[in-house]
Amino acid sequence: MAKTMTASNAVPHFGYCDEVDMDQLASLREELKGVAEKRGVKLSYLPIILKATSLALKQYPILNSSVNADVTSLIYKSSHNLGLAMDTPQGLIVPNIKNVQTKSVLQIAAELNRLHKLATEGKLGREDLTGGTFTLSNIGSIGGTYAKPVIMLPEVTLVDIILKCSISFSLFIFRLPLEHWERFNVSPVLSKTM
Repeated sequence: MAKTMTASNAVPHFGYCDEVDMDQLASLREELKGVAEKRGVKLSYLPIILKATSLALKQYPILNSSVNADVTSLIYKSSHNLGLAMDTPQGLIVPNIKNVQTKSVLQIAAELNRLHKLATEGKLGREDLTGGTFTLSNIGSIGGTYAKPVIMLPEVTLVDIILKCSISFSLFIFRLPLEHWERFNVSPVLSKTM
């Protein structure tokens, strides 16, 4: 983890934050909770946010990409393997849910529950910890209003979510330094899609 953080800090970061009204998300979760419970699945807000993120990545695929070491090539990823930073007894780890674009909210919830259980027990496998294409960090459990996450290279985006009692969250989008976008003949996109 120390090597990853050191390498990530070498990349200039751009941060963007916004608060979003999450009342409709809260209503949707309440509607789905009963169905989830019948299937033995714990449904938090996170699986819905993960699915919404995947839908946004379909609309803005440049955010689901990576760069090579010398920042000369941008590689688009077709799979939405969404990593989620987790604080465990072993430290901070980032397992990922593979192919979120093909999963339902309840399938995502079941996979998230599985990863959380294994992470808590220190039993995550290599397959669970590799192949991520986009990372989210939910630091809502420790409180606060804003955060400044660090990109997990070679990914180009990291989103921090802070769910507060008012069900709003702060969103940070970190990407390539602006001067590098010219190399790819594209403009960076800022969008509140969730």
